[in-house]
Amino acid sequence: MVDLAKIRKKAKKVLGGAAEQPPSLPVVESTSTPAAPAPLDDSTTGRLDDSTTSSKLDRFKEQAGKRRTAAETKAVEQTAALLELLTFVIAGEQYAVDIERIVEIVTPRSVTRIPNADSSVLGIMSLRGTIVTLVDVRKKLGHAVGAATDDTRIVVIDFHNETVGFVVDRVQRVVKIPASTVEPHPVVHTNELQESIRGVFRVSGALTILLDLDKLLDHT
Repeated sequence: MVDLAKIRKKAKKVLGGAAEQPPSLPVVESTSTPAAPAPLDDSTTGRLDDSTTSSKLDRFKEQAGKRRTAAETKAVEQTAALLELLTFVIAGEQYAVDIERIVEIVTPRSVTRIPNADSSVLGIMSLRGTIVTLVDVRKKLGHAVGAATDDTRIVVIDFHNETVGFVVDRVQRVVKIPASTVEPHPVVHTNELQESIRGVFRVSGALTILLDLDKLLDHT
């Protein structure tokens, strides 16, 4: 037989145990503002925030700009300290002029003499429609008249917005030399115009006279 009394008794014990709850902890309400989350550490995330990136970029630009300026200044100084010259021979003497003044180097061609012109002016010639005044630089430098050869050339230059040419016995080459290597002009030839010579320097052991074209041609 089922003992109903025992079943009821067990049921009461089970229900009574489920009804009992453990004591709850008191709830304390905080009146302070919750702390903001700590910023990420760039060293751990491997990423820079915008302000840090901007400041570093600005510093880089400033420093890089200074370095470029210094490099450019140095390059300009080095370029300014170099002379680029055309060397040529007249009457066995080696001369040079600044290549910036040179327009062209051509072979000899027919020259038209100008009546009543200065004795240092040989005449005029046409160079592709441009009138070139041919000056006797050989005579200005005190050299005797020389015969033309296969090496004879006419050096055409810009002289105060006028096109002027002069005959040389032979064109050699273009050289670049430090300005500091040009020495004061010694007495090279008694007939040479002293004021027309900027100085002398050596190329491959040969003494070369650096001419001042402005002063040389001003006597024309």
